[in-house]
Amino acid sequence: MHAMKREFYLHAIPLEEAQARWEKLWQECGLSERLAVETVPVDEALGRITARPAFAAISSPHYHAAAMDGFAVRAEDTFGASETQPLRLSVPDQAVAVNTGEALPEGYDAVIKIEDVQQTDGAIEIIASVPPWHDTRPVGEDIVITEMVVPAGRRLRPVDLAG
Repeated sequence: MHAMKREFYLHAIPLEEAQARWEKLWQECGLSERLAVETVPVDEALGRITARPAFAAISSPHYHAAAMDGFAVRAEDTFGASETQPLRLSVPDQAVAVNTGEALPEGYDAVIKIEDVQQTDGAIEIIASVPPWHDTRPVGEDIVITEMVVPAGRRLRPVDLAG
């Protein structure tokens, strides 16, 4: 059995020399200057490279939102409800009808799903209490105002541009 002769095609050079060669090549190709920055509409940004990071101008959602169709309530108003002792909440004083994604009325902090209530004249009847923020989406659940959405140097993909 004979030893196989290996040929190496990489040669180690000092870091400073490698960086100098890299810079020289960039200059020779005319790429040493920073490219111009331009602003483009979102629908034209796919595949473009970000020049600087982009930050959220508002939170998403920017209000406390219902995560279900049902009734917005104050969680504390539901305490004590059970199958053996259903609780009646007056509409619209203690319960307000909401659709998924809709803003919770001021002072309300939970949602009871529509399928979990019995509607009667001017009231709903519930058989279980709910904790605060049940079936809701609080302000900033997806993105908080000032949060970085995309960093500098990113090639924008469809997911980056979804709104």
